[in-house]
Amino acid sequence: MLLMSARLDALVAQAGWGSRRTVGKLIRSAAVTVDGVICRDRARQVMETSAIAVHGRALATIPRVVLVHKSAGYSCSRDRREAPLVFDLLPEIWRSMEPAGRLDRFTTGLLIFSRDGSLLHRLIHPKRHLPKRYRVGYDGRMADDAIQRCAEGFLLEGDERPTLPAQLSLDGPGQATLILHEGRFHQVKRMCAALGAQVTSLHRDRIGALDLPGDLPIGACRPASDADIEALLTIPEEDS
Repeated sequence: MLLMSARLDALVAQAGWGSRRTVGKLIRSAAVTVDGVICRDRARQVMETSAIAVHGRALATIPRVVLVHKSAGYSCSRDRREAPLVFDLLPEIWRSMEPAGRLDRFTTGLLIFSRDGSLLHRLIHPKRHLPKRYRVGYDGRMADDAIQRCAEGFLLEGDERPTLPAQLSLDGPGQATLILHEGRFHQVKRMCAALGAQVTSLHRDRIGALDLPGDLPIGACRPASDADIEALLTIPEEDS
């Protein structure tokens, strides 16, 4: 995996030691060490694997990527008026990270947070068509040609172009799985409504080739492993 680097003052500030200005003073006063050596250069590029300490205390680090099992009722906004927010599910030191896409307030499942702008871009860029799998609970009756219409793509009300081909499977009464390769506003709900069904529950359990980890409880988060990140960026063969 390509290792990341960042400015020393940015890393120390993100760890809660104050503003960039305050942190700059700390660094100039010889309070900060990198791999055991005092560093007075606030602009030094530091590798993510470096050991940083302030006044001898190891710096709490921010992972490159974090996996979150989103609970229902949490907004992906940063507006406190919309609380509770998904950022509340993260330790305070991680809350500067940005989500790779959103889930609406009542949708549960896998969310990705990262401090790596290039990786976020790869995850959300529409030209990559990274698949996302949703488990859908619904009321009503899906149209007889629902599977075919999803596979071919169809025009949603208010949109100027048809949906990309998607994979719909009907798993039982009121239960379906939908794999999308794009992320339009409330797309699953709008597609199901156009096909004759009203979504009653929605859960995302896969992004790329990464399944929501079975050991990640709802409302919990954890750093992603290298294998997790590789899977995130992989388009499964059956979806390619």
